[in-house]
Amino acid sequence: MEILPGIKIRNAADSDIEFIIETIIQAEKGNSNSISYCKLFNIDETEFRNALKQILKENIPNFEFSLGNFKIAESNGKRIGAYGAWFEGEDGISSGILKISAMKSLLDKENIVHYKLSAPVADEISIRRQPGTIQFESIYIIEEYRGKNIGNMLVQALLDDLTEKHPGVEKAFVQVIKQNSVSLQAHLKYGFQIIEEKTSLNPQITAFFSGNTRVLMEKKLK
Repeated sequence: MEILPGIKIRNAADSDIEFIIETIIQAEKGNSNSISYCKLFNIDETEFRNALKQILKENIPNFEFSLGNFKIAESNGKRIGAYGAWFEGEDGISSGILKISAMKSLLDKENIVHYKLSAPVADEISIRRQPGTIQFESIYIIEEYRGKNIGNMLVQALLDDLTEKHPGVEKAFVQVIKQNSVSLQAHLKYGFQIIEEKTSLNPQITAFFSGNTRVLMEKKLK
């Protein structure tokens, strides 16, 4: 799908897995150098990248780490950005359950125990995903192409596909850490509006996330 001269938006393929891994990692880091999954499961970045590679190869649908959820932006054949989105609860299973099940299947017992101990703190700023809606997660655009409308192109391409498959869907959502002002401002430009904030005053929360407030943003489709 050509949108501007030299720019193409396409579906992610197996050959894009390494770029999708980088997208998820960079989206997780946001304005910090911290990856929440590494903190929650007590793994390092290399272990997380290896787990992501295995999960993406399986291409389990309808959750954050599904290869089929992602669109790739290219400029003259060079990957310059990616974004993922899916229809929540399509098979009656929440994306959260799919994500944690996938991670647990690849990690050691002590990592799972660490997650169970960490989860109550992380849950203090968790916001439930609404079934029957479009959910966005993990955007990354390489630095020299930022501010050139690539993010908006990716959002629109994902919405075009998902609304065609699910014509009755009325809302799309994205969740960001409020302290990640770059992502917050970008999604406001994409047409999302803040509808909910969840803050934790627990000092342990910043051991897992780059801020203590999670923001739910909505884009009405009808």
